[in-house]
Amino acid sequence: MTSGYTDCACRDCFDIAVSADTDYPELCGLCDDAGCDPGYSECYRPDAYDPDYCEDCEDYA
Repeated sequence: MTSGYTDCACRDCFDIAVSADTDYPELCGLCDDAGCDPGYSECYRPDAYDPDYCEDCEDYA
């Protein structure tokens, strides 16, 4: 059983998620918003594979 602070259920995400009393880990908020599948697909977050991504930066290209 996983509850409390757990690893995000997204396969390629290294963030922490908060799970309720359940047998399945939860997605972190950013992965949930991005539409990621728990454990089955790539991470869909815009910053997942680009360490230079900055949503608030004006000079990001």
